[in-house]
Order: sequence, then structure tokens, then C-alpha cells
Amino acid sequence: MISNFSWRFPTITGIRKEYILKNVNLKIASGEVFGITGSTSSGKSTLCYVIAGLIPQQLKIPEGQEEEHLTGSVKILGENIVEFSKSGKKNVLKVKKIKEGKVGFVKQDPESYFSHETVMRQLSNNLNKLNLSKSEKIGRIKEALKVVKMEGIFEVATKVTPFELSTGEQQRLVIASFLAMKPDILILDEPTSDLDPVGKGEVIDAILALKKESKITIVLVEQDPETLTRLADRVAVMNRGQIVAIDKPMNIYSRSDIRRYIDVPELMELIGPTGEIGEKFAPERVKGFKVSRLEKEKGKVQLEISNVEYSYEDGTKALNDLNLRIHEGEFLSLVGSNGSGKSTLSKIISGNLSGWKGKIVFDGEDISKKGKREIVRKNIGYVFQNPDQQVLQGTVKDEIFSNLTKGAGNGTDYSALAEEALRNVNLKDKMNEDINALSRGEKRRLALASVIVTKPRMLIVDEPATGQDYKGSTEIMDLLTEINSAGVTIMVITHDMRLVAEYTRRAIVMKEGGILFDGTPEELFQNDKLMEESSLAPPQLVRISRKLKDSGVLKDILLNAKEWLDLFRFESEKKNFEALKFVDLKKYAKDLAADVLKKFGRPESIVYIERGGMVIGRLLSDFLSTRKVYPLRASYYTDDGIPMSRVHISDFEFAISRNGGYILLVDDIADTGKTLKAAKEELERKTGRKIITATVAYKPQSVMKPDAYVYNVDNNTWIVFDYEEIETISRFMRKDNKEGLKFMEENF
Repeated sequence: MISNFSWRFPTITGIRKEYILKNVNLKIASGEVFGITGSTSSGKSTLCYVIAGLIPQQLKIPEGQEEEHLTGSVKILGENIVEFSKSGKKNVLKVKKIKEGKVGFVKQDPESYFSHETVMRQLSNNLNKLNLSKSEKIGRIKEALKVVKMEGIFEVATKVTPFELSTGEQQRLVIASFLAMKPDILILDEPTSDLDPVGKGEVIDAILALKKESKITIVLVEQDPETLTRLADRVAVMNRGQIVAIDKPMNIYSRSDIRRYIDVPELMELIGPTGEIGEKFAPERVKGFKVSRLEKEKGKVQLEISNVEYSYEDGTKALNDLNLRIHEGEFLSLVGSNGSGKSTLSKIISGNLSGWKGKIVFDGEDISKKGKREIVRKNIGYVFQNPDQQVLQGTVKDEIFSNLTKGAGNGTDYSALAEEALRNVNLKDKMNEDINALSRGEKRRLALASVIVTKPRMLIVDEPATGQDYKGSTEIMDLLTEINSAGVTIMVITHDMRLVAEYTRRAIVMKEGGILFDGTPEELFQNDKLMEESSLAPPQLVRISRKLKDSGVLKDILLNAKEWLDLFRFESEKKNFEALKFVDLKKYAKDLAADVLKKFGRPESIVYIERGGMVIGRLLSDFLSTRKVYPLRASYYTDDGIPMSRVHISDFEFAISRNGGYILLVDDIADTGKTLKAAKEELERKTGRKIITATVAYKPQSVMKPDAYVYNVDNNTWIVFDYEEIETISRFMRKDNKEGLKFMEENF
């Protein structure tokens, strides 16, 4: 039980930092699987350290300053381990260690637990503290390995080290080492983030088995709604160090008020966290739906890999006569089970691993020859899976500058380049922070920024989603999409099949050091035998669409959120039409301006969403006598027309005065409302001003209701503005919409 607990880390400089945890109150029942979720850096891992008895026990708080760093109390397994008590007029902090073996804590990075000892010694280290007999130790180790499905490792446990195992095997080994202690509480901090889909499924199954067969209390930090829905009895949502909600998983993900704190896939409101299509969906109405996918023309061969081999010191082959061609400007994914050779191949390509055989040619230059290291360093960027292998000591700014000085010429404005790179990964406000103060997710983004700032021609990113919430991983992938649209070749190594489906058009599957498959994601996801053989599994949205395809509803599977949204739009195709011409808009703008003035007064400036809000924005400027009018690009496409999975807000700089006042955000209609909502949130974040939204029309289906609008319109009505005449006719022709074409002929 945690009561009114707040915590901030002590610093060497003595400068006070913000509280990491703020007034946390939490009760977890014995035998419960309790989930913790929230955005990156919301305090989830810090809360785990408190429950594990590591904070404040293992940190030195300056004497006499205890109450400046923490308040409240912590009771674990019936014992007060953190509390203040009165001693005369003073409050004295009492801190107690938790008894050995009572709490197991599996952190995000399994390598942090390992030395170069054997697997058996690694499994025995924790047990040695419990004064058990040799036979009892062996029995517990075997039992724990069985739970995590690693029984086979026991026979060679005295001969191999953890570093000879894949990342997924390492993670399960750590879990087994704590399970062998038979703790009362087991804390799992994102235990599946580095695992392939099959490995992740095995860990989930192990947790389910623990839940069913033992009375152990499990605290599970997790971003994935599907995983938490399957495993957790209750879920706590954290935001900026506070617990903002505790409820059953299904309730959490269906509550609209929680969406501001946890960013989940937008289709969840349609299909739910368990993947069930809503009752309103009518399969018979999607007959004839065709998936539209943009295919880029292949550029010249940029990288050619021929007969590449690599073996470990013990003779084990990591790569076996591998051949591969990558074209300039491609965006491809490299996937496969843990230990299949993905990271080994990427380290060889990027010059981070030597001792290999074969030939690699980059842009016509044989980089396998001596003296060609400079070509690799200048042209191929690599972001490691583990950020601690890449980021250095010092500040965030130091890390960016260290890479800039390696490649930039004299006279380069390092500060401007560093600010741009950090802004791209949402770390600009952390520029002067010590790297050690960053969360693992923030370190991942810093590692990416430190590489992209050098502007490589090819970029390899190993596990871009690790340590990120849904929003964070999407922002990283959208950034990579923009970099790719500028001509940079992108290769992502990932276990997250959602990223493969949503962002890449070529998937390469590796197994046992060779290439098992090279083709499109849709070909991969429909090959069950191949998926099983490579320890992969399709993402949730693909699995659902497979069912629709197999039942004859669809002709092709759907890969991502955009294609699902296209399907739902097709299914609910608007049957009614309404024309809004300039003369109508002028009248409505006058009415809207009067309503805005009455309710909110005159705005300091007007921002309109291009291009739908341009006409109404300019008209409102006249009626409101507001001369500061700015365009804002917000859509599901980048400036170059690249489709994104989320609303994309282009960079903007507005000349906002210091006199206060509000900003009026204008669009022509709140249809789904998602673009308007995203634009409002971004304006609030960047300007710090109050944002008032206004549209001509508003549909009940919209995710947000504008602060001011002229009239409601039915969800099934297609409003056609005269400045959209040509585009609308083209869309009607593509869909063979005879009623729509007739309407356009009569009205325009």
C-alpha cells in the first residue's frame, strides 16, 4: 500500500528537480495481476522501484532534506518500509529494506543483470542468498525454466553465458532467475518489449500460468492494450508522475476521459482492445472495396551484399552465405526470431562489427576493402537496439554535439542543427539534462537524434519502438517516413509487426543467419507456415482482416489503420449530398463571427487548417477585424503526400503577440474531428494559449464538438464545397457513384 507518496531524485548539484512521483495512492491486492500503463516518462518505472524497495533505500538523500525529496509512506507485504515518524518537533524518515527474496524485479534491459558468468551461476546468484540446499536450488531452477519454456538450456547451463543467448532468451532467463526465488511479488517492467511475437506470447502464457497456478502478486508495466486486457485484473494509468485512473482493463480503454493520458490506436474505439468489430459494422456493405496502396518506383541498387558470413568465437555461424540487394530510397523491415542474425547483419553493414567474410558494395564502392571505413561512417547511420551502447556520459546536448563535430564542416551552426534534431524527437526541452536522468524511451529517441543529425544516406534503426508508448513509436516512425521521403534509405529491425504493416512495403525475414523470405508485408502475413517457422505473428488489425478475407467479405487483407479507416468510410458511404457555395459560406461566416464575438470576444489571431478552412478563415478575418491570419497544414499526409497513420501537423512559426488573448482555430467542418483535435492540441502545446475552435458545420460522429459552429449535419451527408468541385467529381468517378455525379451535375 502506498499513501500520499511523492518523490524527486537528489542531485549532485543540489538543484531541485521536479517531482517524478506526485501524491501517489495505491493498493494492490495479494494474488492480483496489476497493470501499470501511461505515456513515456510518466513515472511507471520509478513507481516500480518504490514497490521493489529500491527507492529511496538505495539512494542517498542529503541529511535534513528528506522531506524536500519525499513525502508519504510505503507498506509492502504488511511492513512499513518508508514512513515518517515524530521525534520531538521533527519528522524523521524511517527506511527499511524488504526481506531478501520477497520481491523480484525484472527490468526492461536484461543485459543489466548479467556478468560473464555461466547461465547456471546467473540462475543461482539470487538463490545463494536464501541458504537453500543444492538439491532444492536445482529443483527451483528446473521449475522456473519450465515456466518460461527454457527447459533445454539446463543441460548446457554450466557451459554457456547469457551473452550467447538471444535478447528474448535473456529476458526469459531473468524472469526465471527471479521465479526460482518464489517471491511474493514479481515486478515485470515491460518484459516483452525486446521479444519476437512468439517469445512475447510465451512470456504472456507464462504470466497467465503464474496467475492461475500460484498466489504470487504480479505488477506488470506494459504499453500494449491487448496484453493488459488479457493479463491484468486492474490497470493504473499514470501521467506526469500521478495515477489518474485505476479500473478494469476493458473499462480503462473504453473511457473517453482517459484517452488524453494514454495514446492508443485510434481504431480501438471501433474494434475494441480484444479485436471485436463493432455491431454497427455491416459486412454486406463493403463488397467491392479495393485496397489502395502507393507503390514507389525502385531506385538504383545502393547496397549489394554478396556471400557474407560471420561466425562467433565458438564457431557458431551467425550469418551463412547471405546475399541481399537494397535499392536507394527504400523503406524496408528486417524481421525474424531472436537470434536469427538481424542485428549482426546490420552491425556489419554499418561498420560496427569486423571479422566477417564476403563482399559489400555501397553506391559502387567496395566497402569490404581496407580503408573504406570513412565511406560507411559518412553515409550509413546506425541506431543500436540498446541505447546504453550508443549514448555517452554528459548532457543531451553533449551527445548531439559529439556526433556533429565528427562530420560537419567548419562554420556549421551546431546549436541550430542540435535543436532541430531534438525537436524532431520531442527532446528539445531536455537539451541540458544529464543523460542518466533520461528514461529508456528518451534515450532511444536521443540515440536516433544523434544519428539523423549527421544526415546519412542510409539509416538502420534497430527496434525503434522499444521503450516507447504508442504515440512515441508512431512519432518516431512518422519521422523516419519523412526522412525516407527525402530520399534516405531506411531499414528498421523490429519485432513489432504493426510497424512492418503500417510503414514498410518490403519485408525481409531472417532465420539462422540466412534470408527465409523477401517480399511484401501482405504476402508475409498470409503465409502461415512461414510465419510459424520464423516465430512471427500478424498484428491485431491484420488478423481481423484475414478473417474477413477468409469469409469472402474482403478481396485483400488490410495492413494498417489507414486502410481500416478507408474500409469504414466505404461501408458508411454518404448517401445524402449538400452543396455549400461561396455565397453560403459568406453568410455563415457572418453568423459564426457574431457567435464567436458574443461568447469569447475578439481573437488575438486566427489559424485556419489548410485547405478546407482557408475560405472560412479569411472571411472570419474580415467579420472579426482580426488581421493576424495564419495557415496550418494538418492531415493524414506529409507535405510530400506520404500517407501517415496519424494526423500530421507541419512545422509552423506564428507571430503571436505577448498581449494575451486567444487563438481562433478554424476549419470548414468537424466531420470525424480528428484533424481539428490534433491541430488544437499541437497549438496549445506550442503556443501556451487558449485555443477556441470554430467550424461551419458539425457532425455528431466527430470526436470533438467545436466551441462555435453554425449548424449540425447528419453523419451520412456529404458536404461539397465549391472549391472542392474537381476533387469531389474525381472521387465520385473512382467510386462509380452515380448519385454523387448526378448531384454535382445539377449543383456545380
